[in-house]
This record gives sequence, structure tokens and C-alpha cells, in this order.
Amino acid sequence: MKLLLPLVLAALTLSHSSVTAEEFTEVRFTGALTSRATGTEQLLRQFEVLLLEGNNLLFFHVLDDPDEGCPWPESLGQYEPSASLQPRLMYTYDNSQYNLPLPPLKLKLPQQVEAGNEWTSGSWTYTVAQKSEQGWTIEARERRGRRQTLNVSTGGVLLSARQDVFMGQGQRFEMTVTQSGSKPINEALTEQTEQLLSKLLTLQAELQRRPDTQQYQLSDRQLEKAVTRAAGLGALADGTPLEDAVLRIERDLGRQQKRAATAMQRKQKLLNKEAPGFVLNLIDGKSTLKSADLKGRTVVLHFWKYADKPLSEPYGQVGYLEFLYGKRKFNNVEIIGVAMNKSFAQPSTVRSAQRSSRKLVEFMNLSYPIGYDDGSLLRELGDPRESGGTLPLWVVISPNGQIVHYHAGFYEIDQRRGLKALDDVIIEQVKANSKN
Repeated sequence: MKLLLPLVLAALTLSHSSVTAEEFTEVRFTGALTSRATGTEQLLRQFEVLLLEGNNLLFFHVLDDPDEGCPWPESLGQYEPSASLQPRLMYTYDNSQYNLPLPPLKLKLPQQVEAGNEWTSGSWTYTVAQKSEQGWTIEARERRGRRQTLNVSTGGVLLSARQDVFMGQGQRFEMTVTQSGSKPINEALTEQTEQLLSKLLTLQAELQRRPDTQQYQLSDRQLEKAVTRAAGLGALADGTPLEDAVLRIERDLGRQQKRAATAMQRKQKLLNKEAPGFVLNLIDGKSTLKSADLKGRTVVLHFWKYADKPLSEPYGQVGYLEFLYGKRKFNNVEIIGVAMNKSFAQPSTVRSAQRSSRKLVEFMNLSYPIGYDDGSLLRELGDPRESGGTLPLWVVISPNGQIVHYHAGFYEIDQRRGLKALDDVIIEQVKANSKN
């Protein structure tokens, strides 16, 4: 995204200096995700897609479910078939989240198109089946077995598509996308649309999120940046095809600001206060871990589900936490995972919950201890989910037993140091303890 942004902005700047302004065509699509598992077609998700086709760029926006669909930073962007960010749905099936790429909204056709033409793009092989009334019918197949049937215009813009989707244990679903309308953007809105696209692409690049992320919650840095950059977007979007996109952004940022404010209040209430005592049963089913036995150490509590199913990226960031534990455990640092699996609360399901956690430990090759209680420790510290936040929750307790760090949600990852923000807190405690 960082590499694409200068090219996009340069293109937009060039269009202002040209004799003719950028011209945009607004192309809209409707789509559906369906299942035939029961022998009859079952509608799972409806969605819409916007494609803005200009002289110098293509821009997409997927209007998916605002609560369960693709997070807004990844629901829009510059459309390039080879780019890492692609139009997609995000759908939860069998307690696991899936990124479901959409069919190509615009296909790059060979210079001379005729029936039988075949070419490859990425993992897909395209074959022109026949001439249609408005363009071409194209059959596509992918190395992993998926199939697409595409109807495109003579310029390669999608008219309709039907493609295979696989989720779960190889269950087959179907996605359809149909063009519902195409029209030029009002000339009076051209410059306004260009400015809006430039601001949205700048915002998206500065957030520095992974294109395939499934996380809705922004980090503190990302939220601050987004709120600053989003100022004035509503007025700029008024009357443009991206009015709905900006409205969704503003609504989400409002929710996230409330969540962040609640987390800050809780953090201020807890910091430099004595940490609550605890006794955690360990997942081996035989031993316990007591806070009283940890005095004099820097302790990191990591509250997460610690279950092998459902399991999806970024796995509670436990891989990075294990790496950090390997570096700091010799500095009188103890890292403890606290499993927030509801099955631990019922005597009849404790053993199955223990097995699930042990499978996760083996899968992720974790060496730090993992325990559980009835949920009272998290309640005492404050469950971020009660205010719209998410797990994991990270709490650092100093060697003298005080809470010195409280963070709800995922950390931004440093390429060299992983959980740098957490590591910095630990190092500070280690240095302070060595002076005493």
C-alpha cells in the first residue's frame, strides 16, 4: 500500500494539470453468498460493490455487513489485480472467520480476444468460452480447484460472475456478483471525488494494517490517526458515490472512540494500584499458580481464549508472546496465559477445555504457563468486551505487586522486536528492579 500511494497521488495531481479533468464512471454491483448444503439454496450474505473507473486509476468499495463484514480500512482501496489488497468478504462459518476474495471486477483481456484464448494471472487460468451479447463469457479455474464463470464487457468490466467458495472442512458455497448499473459521475463532482479518493488512500496507507487482517479494532495510534484524517471527509463525500463509505467510517470511529475512552478510564483507575491476588488452575489439570509465589518478579498476564477451536490469525499474538518470553524469562520475568474459555466455568466441560488448551500449546509450541479460573480475575481487572473492546487483555505487574501496564486488544507489531510496546514496559521494570 505504501508503494502504491505515491503513484496514485501522482496520477491525481497530474490530472489536475491536464487539459481535461479526470473522468470517472461509477459501476455498481450486487452480490450474494449462498449455500446448497441442505439441497436447497440458502442465502448467507448479501452485499454491494462500487467500482470507480477513472482515466488513471480504479477504486473499489465493498459494502458488506457493517458489524460482521470486512473491516472498513480493507473494504476500499485502489483496484489492481496484482495488489495485496483485494475486494473481499469476511464471513464467519463454523466459528472461524474466512476472507473470501471477490471475482475480478475488471479483467485485463488479451489484445486480440477470440474464443479459445487462454492466459494466466496469478493462480488463475482464464479461457474465453464464447462471444456474448455484451462482451465475452470466460471460464476460469484455479490451482486449488475453484472455478469461475465470468461475463465481461468488451473492455473487461464485469457484467456477472459465479464462483466456487470453500469453507470449513471443504464445504462448497457459491458467490454471485452482478452489475446493477453504470453511469458517468456528474462533472461537477469530479474534482471533489478526486480529493476524496486521495484523502482515503492517504488514510488507509497511514494506518499500516495488513491487507488480510480480520481485526476490527484499531490500535491507539491508528485510531488517533484515523480521527485526525477523517475530519472533513463527510462534507467532502456529500453527493459523491463514496458517501456511504465515509458514513460507515465516521460511525465506526465514533464507536471506537467510546471504547478507547472506557479503556483509558479503566487504565487510569488501575495503574499504580496493587494488583489483585489470584490462584489459577493450570491446564495440566494437576497444579496451580498463585500470585503470592510470584512476588519479586515482573509478571505479564495475557487474557485470551486459549482454545484450539476456533483458531484464526493473529492467534492472540501468542507466537510473539512466546518469542518475548524466550528473551526475558532470564530477567526474572514471568509470562502467564489466562484462558478465557467459557468451558472452564462448567465442571462438566473443564476437561475438554483443558484438552483444547493443551492442543493449542502443542500447535503453537508455547512454553509459558497457562492457567484458568472462574473468570473473577478478569472481572476484577475489567473485561474490555463489556465496553465494545476485544481480547486479548495484557496486564503487567511490577515486582512490588503494582499494575504498571494495561492494554486491551492487539499490539501493533514491530518488524524487528515483535511486541515492542510490551517489551519496553518489561525492560523498564527489569531495569528499575535491578537498581533496588
